[in-house]
Amino acid sequence: MWRYLGRRLIQVPLVLVVVSLMTFLITRATPGDPVQIMLGMQTSKEAADAMRAEFNLDRSLPEQYVLWIGKVATGDLGRSIRLNDTVTSLLAERFPVSLQLALAAMLFALAVSIPLGVLAALRRNTWIDYLCTGYTVLGFAVPNFALALILIYVFSISLDWLPITGIGSTEAAAGGWWTYIKPFIVPAIALGTLQTAMLTRLLRSSMIDILSQDYMRTARAKGLLPSTVVIVHALKNAMIPFVTMATVQFGYMIGIQVTIEYIFAVPGMGSAILNAVVTRDFPVIQGFTLVIAAFFLFANITADMLYALLDPRIRY
Repeated sequence: MWRYLGRRLIQVPLVLVVVSLMTFLITRATPGDPVQIMLGMQTSKEAADAMRAEFNLDRSLPEQYVLWIGKVATGDLGRSIRLNDTVTSLLAERFPVSLQLALAAMLFALAVSIPLGVLAALRRNTWIDYLCTGYTVLGFAVPNFALALILIYVFSISLDWLPITGIGSTEAAAGGWWTYIKPFIVPAIALGTLQTAMLTRLLRSSMIDILSQDYMRTARAKGLLPSTVVIVHALKNAMIPFVTMATVQFGYMIGIQVTIEYIFAVPGMGSAILNAVVTRDFPVIQGFTLVIAAFFLFANITADMLYALLDPRIRY
C-alpha cells in the first residue's frame, strides 16, 4: 500500500501542472482586460502599462505562465490585482471558512444518509423505502440554489429560526458555540442535500446486497440479535464503499460552494473565485483553482487508503 501511496503522490504534481496550464489558458481566453476593469476606461495609457508590467501582463503567454508557475513552485501564488493582497493570505483567510462549511454539509449528509439508507434496505419495497427513495430523487432533482432559497424563506423569513448570514463573523465567534453554529445550518443543508441523496442510494444498494449474502443468513441462524446482525455484520461491510464515496464527495464540495457562498454571503473560497471571475483577477482564479484541485486530489488518495484499511482483502 505504501508503494501505491508513493506512486499516487508522485502523480499529484503532474496533475497540478496540467490543471494550472488549463486554468491559465482559460483565464487568458476569457474576454475582458483586468487592468481596464480595475482602473476604468478613462485611465491613462501610462498607468495601464505600468500595471500590466507590474503583474507581467505585458509579456507573452508562455512567459507569463513560466513566471507564474515558477513562483508557485516556491509557494508564492501571486498577488491579487483587485485587492492588492497576496493570494496566500487570501487563502489563509477564506479556506478555513469553506472547509468548515464543507464539514458541516458532510456531517448533515452522514447524519441523514446512514439511517435512511439502512432503513430503506431493511424495509425494502415498503412505503418507508419508497419515501426514502423519493427523498433521494428530490435531492438529485432540486438545484442547491433553489433549495437554498426555499430554506431561507421557510426557516429564516417565515419562522425566523435561523440566520441567513453570519458565517465567519466575529460576532458569531464571540457569542458562544450555538451562535457560531446557527449560521452554518441552512447553508449546510442546501449544500449537503445532493450528497445526502447520493450516499443514501449507495448505502441502500450496498445494504441490500450484503443482507442477501450467505454469511448474513448464518448470523441470523446462530441466534444473534437483529441489531447485532444489522450493525456489526451488514452495516460494517456496507460502509466500505460508503466511506470512500463520502471522502470523495467531501473533496468535491470544496469546489462547488460558489452558489451557496454567494447566496449566504459566506466569505469563503467560492465567493472569492466568483468575484475574481467578474473582475478578471487572474492570480486569484489561478491560485484558488490550484488549491481546490490539490484538495480534491488528496481527498481521492485518502479515499483509496480508507478503502484498503476498511477491507483487508484490498491490496494495491
